Amino acid sequence: MTDAGTSTDESRHLRCVAEEVAAQSADHLMRAFRRPMSVEHKGGPYDLVTEHDLASEAIIREGVTRAVPDSVVLGEEGGLSGTGRVTWHVDPIDGTVNFSHGLAFWCISIAAVVDDVVVAGVIAAPALGEVYAADLTGVTVNGVPAGPRRVEREIDSLVISTFPRDLDLESNGDDALTASGRIIRSYGASRTLGSGALGLAHVATGRADATFDLHTNSWDVAAGAFMVRLGGGRYLGCENGVVDEEPRTSYRRPAYWATAAHLEHPTLRSVVTDLTAGRQLPAEQGTHQWRQAPSASA
Repeated sequence: MTDAGTSTDESRHLRCVAEEVAAQSADHLMRAFRRPMSVEHKGGPYDLVTEHDLASEAIIREGVTRAVPDSVVLGEEGGLSGTGRVTWHVDPIDGTVNFSHGLAFWCISIAAVVDDVVVAGVIAAPALGEVYAADLTGVTVNGVPAGPRRVEREIDSLVISTFPRDLDLESNGDDALTASGRIIRSYGASRTLGSGALGLAHVATGRADATFDLHTNSWDVAAGAFMVRLGGGRYLGCENGVVDEEPRTSYRRPAYWATAAHLEHPTLRSVVTDLTAGRQLPAEQGTHQWRQAPSASA
C-alpha cells in the first residue's frame, strides 16, 4: 500500500484504464494528424488549441469515468468535473503546436491520483509509436521495462525542454536568453522539443538526463513526474524560487526540473529558482568540466 492507501493491484488497474483510453484517443488523433484541421488561439498567438484537443479530452473523460465511476477529471481544456476518490490529470495533446504542424513529438498524458499521490500514469506518443506506462511496479515502454541512465556530470548530460519560449521571454526578458546560453555551455547537449510530458518520459526511460520548465500545469507533468521518481530520479517543483520535492505537492507547482539520477545539476537549480523568483541571472557561474575531445585519428 502507498501513503494514499492504494494497493499494487489498484495501481495496475488504473494504469490499464489509462492505457486503454489513451489508445482510444490515439486512434482519433492519428486519423487527424497531418491533415487539415481547425486551429484557434486560446491564450495568445503562441497558445494553440485544435478541434482534436477537445475531441481527445472528451474521449478520455468518457472513458475513465465509465471505467472508474468514482472519478474526478481535471483536464487542460475542460477543467474540473465529477466527484470521487480518484482524480485524473489529463492533457489530451501535449505539444499541440507540434501536432498542428505535423511534427511527431506530441503525446497524450494521463495520471491517476489518489489522496494527492500519483499512483499510475500513461504518456502515449502515437506518432512515435511509443507508450510509456507506469504503476507502482515500475515503468515500461511498449510493455518492456525501462529505466533512466546515470551520468555523473552536467557536461555529460542531455537536457531537453521547451525553453525558452514566449512565456519565458515575457516573464524574464533577456535573462531567459542568458539562461539558455548558460544551459548550452553547461550541458553536453540541449534540445528544445516542445512537449514537457514527453521530456519527462524520456528522462524516466534513459533517452535524456534532465528536463525542466518554468510554466507548467499538473496535467502536463503528473504522469511524467511519477515515472521519473519510480526509476530513482528526482522531480523538484518550484514556485517563486522555493523548491518542493514532496510527491504530494511538487507536481502542482508552476515550474520544475527533473533528473534521471541524484546528480545535483546546479545549473538547472540556479536557472529555475532564480528565474521563478524574479532574480537577475548571472551570465556565468562556476567552472565547466569539459569532456576530452576526440583525437583527429578517432
